[in-house]
Formats: sequence, structure tokens, C-alpha cells
Amino acid sequence: MDTDDDDLCKCMEGMAEGDAAFLFTFHQRFGPKLAWVVRDILRQMGRIDILSNVDEVDGLVLDACEVLFDRSAGWRPGGALPWNWARQAIRSKVATVIGHRVVEFDLDSDAMSRIIHKANVGSGWVAGEAGFPGVEEADLTLDPQARLLDTAIRSVGCRRNQEICWQYGIQKGLGDPSPANTVGQMFGVSPGNVRQIFRRQRAKVAALIASDQRFEALREIEWFAA
Repeated sequence: MDTDDDDLCKCMEGMAEGDAAFLFTFHQRFGPKLAWVVRDILRQMGRIDILSNVDEVDGLVLDACEVLFDRSAGWRPGGALPWNWARQAIRSKVATVIGHRVVEFDLDSDAMSRIIHKANVGSGWVAGEAGFPGVEEADLTLDPQARLLDTAIRSVGCRRNQEICWQYGIQKGLGDPSPANTVGQMFGVSPGNVRQIFRRQRAKVAALIASDQRFEALREIEWFAA
């Protein structure tokens, strides 16, 4: 057994025992192989638009790692490699995720444009539940749509994930070439985790807006466009 095989078996065995540390080791060690599988799946699905988005692909690779983590107990050495063995499950996960994916923050969208502009020229962090870092409470109060968006984001997930969601979108909208790195430094988490948290939090918010009539006015914002 060569080093790659040995490392692979150790990771799969560790994940099968429920040790999440091996999930991250697996991602670091075998992420490029999973990325190839994910890109191939996206090509087969005709989602060329996502292929060019590094953040989206990275997030899907993390999703694929979680699929393998959840199914690791069923894998056996000597057979198909994990990413081939679980390819159908990975494809199903990819289809589910991109099926709920929404458009990125855009400086041309109405409410987000105002919030991002204020974050860029404003006074900075806002304490308390009225707003998030970089979002001015006064602006949210005066702009009903922006205030409603703030309420929607604060209605799902934990406080930390809400703040990461806001900051990632703001940094990306302001043209930060590495928003995940910037936000990761703010919160002490890895860039990969930032992207994953943002994507999942945004999906939760989009689902809330789609199902709750209180947020009907937000459905026209490009961030949540179908």
C-alpha cells in the first residue's frame, strides 16, 4: 500500500468513527480529486456557469466531503475510490445545492446597493441586534426594504453565521478579491468554512423569503432572484 492509499484509508476510517477532524484532513489531502469529480458532474449537468466560479466549486467540494463523511462507514478498502464509490450520492448533493443556489450580491441590486455603499463610507461596526458589522442602523431604519432584509437574515441560523453572511456579501460586493480570507480573519475561521457558512446561511434566508409572505417584497431583489 502506498502513501496515498494509506492516508486515504486512515481518513476514511477516522470519518467512519465520527471524528470530524478527519473530514478536514480528507479535504486538504484529497480535495483536488473531489474537485475533479465535482467539475465533471457540473459539466454533465450543463452548469458551465458554476465551473468558472471558484468559490462555488470550493463549496461543492466541501459538500462532497460531507457526503463521504456521512457514508464513510460503508466504504471498504480495495474497491472503488471513495469519490467514485459515492459519485451518485455526490451528484445528488450537487443537484440539491445548486438547485437552491441564488445569485451573488450585486452592486446593482436596490437594497443591497444601499447597504454596501453605506458599509463602505459609513462609520463601521454597529453593536446590538439592530444591525450587523458594516451596516448602519440609521440606514436600515430609514429604508424599509433594507430593514426587512436585515430581519430576514437575522431570522435563521445562529448570530455568528448571520454576521459571516453579511460580511462575506459586503466584502464581495465591495470588490474584495479574497472575501473569504478577509472574513475568515475577522471571525477566526478558515476561508473554506466562511464560504460554506455563507452559502448555507444564504440558502436558509432564500428559503424563508420564498415561503414567508412577510418577506414577499424581498423576492424582487436580485440576491434572491430565481
